[in-house]
Amino acid sequence: MAMQFSADEVLEMAVELERRGIAFYENLSKKTSDQKSREIFIFLSEEEKKHLEYFQNTKDDLNTQIDFVPDTMDETVNYLGSLIENGVLGKVLQGIDLTQGDNSVEKALEVGMQVEKESVRFYESMEVMIPENKKEWLKKVVQEEKKHYAILLGIKKELGR
Repeated sequence: MAMQFSADEVLEMAVELERRGIAFYENLSKKTSDQKSREIFIFLSEEEKKHLEYFQNTKDDLNTQIDFVPDTMDETVNYLGSLIENGVLGKVLQGIDLTQGDNSVEKALEVGMQVEKESVRFYESMEVMIPENKKEWLKKVVQEEKKHYAILLGIKKELGR
């Protein structure tokens, strides 16, 4: 059986995922010798900072809205729990080195693409836990995560790897 989380805990995980995403892209920007790739990684880091602020604000709003009771249906909570428990996001939250010591940009791109893909699933599943006035922003975050995946894929193709 998958772990179960409250809406507050899920939002705290989202905050932590964004923090780690910032560090990941900042590290990539320092590793690459390609100027265009460096600029893209810096851009992605800045995007993750915006997402971090959004999730922090949403978490704060959730904690102050007495009348908001998130719809945390068992299936949704179980699904989010299994994503964290069995997927790459759980490893990210635990601080596990997903590159397994391979410091190449290629490996980092693969890991980044995997994290972005799983983040999309995670954030889309969070929608039932988010107040109505925040759902549009969450959809925007999901779209941006999809764009991040496409950007990483494009860099990978450009590098011919």
